[in-house]
Amino acid sequence: MSWVFGALAVTLGIVFLWGLFAPRSQWRTLSAWLVSNPGANEPGGAAYGWRRLLSGLGVLALLIVAGSAYSANLARQPRPGLPPTALEQMWGSPTPHLVDRVVDPLTTPPEGLVEEAPLGFQNLDDARPAYLRLLPKFSMLGDTRVPGYIGSTARSDVSATGSASLVVNVRGPLLCIPRELVVIESETDIKIAVYYGRPDSLSGNPPDHVAGCATEGAVTSSVLIPIELAGPVGDRVVQNLAGDPVPEVGIIE
Repeated sequence: MSWVFGALAVTLGIVFLWGLFAPRSQWRTLSAWLVSNPGANEPGGAAYGWRRLLSGLGVLALLIVAGSAYSANLARQPRPGLPPTALEQMWGSPTPHLVDRVVDPLTTPPEGLVEEAPLGFQNLDDARPAYLRLLPKFSMLGDTRVPGYIGSTARSDVSATGSASLVVNVRGPLLCIPRELVVIESETDIKIAVYYGRPDSLSGNPPDHVAGCATEGAVTSSVLIPIELAGPVGDRVVQNLAGDPVPEVGIIE
């Protein structure tokens, strides 16, 4: 039906423009045949002036309608997305939250928790990126004091990233928290895994972390966990516990 309205608009536009610029020609062509003596019954100057005014208003109304239709059509068109930010280029979307805690890693996997392999790491041997200080701190539904949350609170005047050798990115199941970190170092590689579980229950009953943190469920916003190693990363390969390499993420400021 859009072509019908388009044809009607074009026709009206022609009629209105004709009446605006040549009202006498329009009257003689469209109306003169209705009277027996066109010369004696031709409208005067005032009548042609009114015809010009009405035709001009008609042209203006058509322009407004056409402009509105064009704007509505543009609004329906898909718009190109904004270019990704530096954070999104590094860690994807949404923005990761920083685990600003001092973490003492384990060397053997704990029982009863859900393993989440790191998705990427960033080497801090030679650089201390400024963006880490600006990241929001990890919280669960807005609460940063979650019982059972990994590590211990860092000193107020020192960030946990200040002494970290690297940060790892990990995602965990919804309503679960990172609880333990495993780091196994050798001269050639660094194996890392993060273990998620439910927060500690206020009733004192231990929660079922495995049942409550199914890995196939929805995930939390991503987190970055700073890790202090026994030595610099250097040329060592960062892996998960299965021995698969963890991708290194370059620093973009």
